[in-house]
Amino acid sequence: MTMQEKFISFIQFQLPVIAWSVFIYIASSIPSSNIAMLPAYSDKLVHSSVFFVLCWLMHVALSFQKNPLLKKYALLIAVAFVAVYGVSDEYHQMFTPGRSTDPLDLAADTFGGIVYALIYLRLQFYRNE
Repeated sequence: MTMQEKFISFIQFQLPVIAWSVFIYIASSIPSSNIAMLPAYSDKLVHSSVFFVLCWLMHVALSFQKNPLLKKYALLIAVAFVAVYGVSDEYHQMFTPGRSTDPLDLAADTFGGIVYALIYLRLQFYRNE
């Protein structure tokens, strides 16, 4: 693989998951006083949706690696990454003014990753029939 092909592969597959991770970090750095109030527990839908996308992007990034183990376990690694990133996001929010750690947010983050995995597996099942 040439240097140009590696660069294009990076832009195409790795950069999106890095950019989305940075977006999550920046969004979780916003003090609560600067965030619009949402109806009770609707923020869990936001958490799940954001981490659903993170799982999808990580899954795609891992699926296009040369390492056969990364390809084979891409979905499992992506879900695990989402859960670990959710933990780090909640920890990070402990240091953001007006924000706090919420175990339900972590559950919603992980749920988003699991929902992505289940949808992916279901679609794969139909594709293989």
